[in-house]
Amino acid sequence: MPPLSRFRGVVAGLALMSMLAACSRTTGGTATPGPSSAPATSSSGLPVPTVANPLPASLIQGDPCKALTDAQVKGLFTNTPTRDQVADDTGVAHACGWHDVDRGSLVMIQFVYAWKRGLADVYATQGRGGFFKVLAPVQGYPVVAYSPRDDRSRGTCGVAVGIADNAAFEADVQFANSAVGKADPCDDARKIANLALTTLKGGA
Repeated sequence: MPPLSRFRGVVAGLALMSMLAACSRTTGGTATPGPSSAPATSSSGLPVPTVANPLPASLIQGDPCKALTDAQVKGLFTNTPTRDQVADDTGVAHACGWHDVDRGSLVMIQFVYAWKRGLADVYATQGRGGFFKVLAPVQGYPVVAYSPRDDRSRGTCGVAVGIADNAAFEADVQFANSAVGKADPCDDARKIANLALTTLKGGA
């Protein structure tokens, strides 16, 4: 499978994986929504980080193609990339990608509307055989890398950023063919998430 096609197939499944994990939880009794004084815990018992200074969830209800400015995108690619004409609705998220077909590189931002509990839905994927790694926060907002499988050796990584306890977005990266194996793509995905967060906060 060509690198870009493979990468799009992977990122299309990332948010879906977390949604299915969240839906597979079963509990008894009747749920009663209400405030909680303690952070939620994942199925593995790892505390889900709370967002100390939440941003409006409406920030990720818009167009993900506007999450990165032209100047930010230019700094991410060696050549001028092609941007998706319109955001794609994957069924769990609105996604927009920028890609250099010749070099095999791609950056994608996903506004995941399926994550009703923010990062708690991502943390629910732990223990299901996939890749999960907590990363350093960006601008004080929690970040986690996750995927159905660990594709870092192939230059692919996706990270989720919690902007509120009920909202999160995702940044995905596929390295250029010549860069695969030379660095950790999760580091770059985190940097892209940081750029997107700067843009989003500018519109808050």
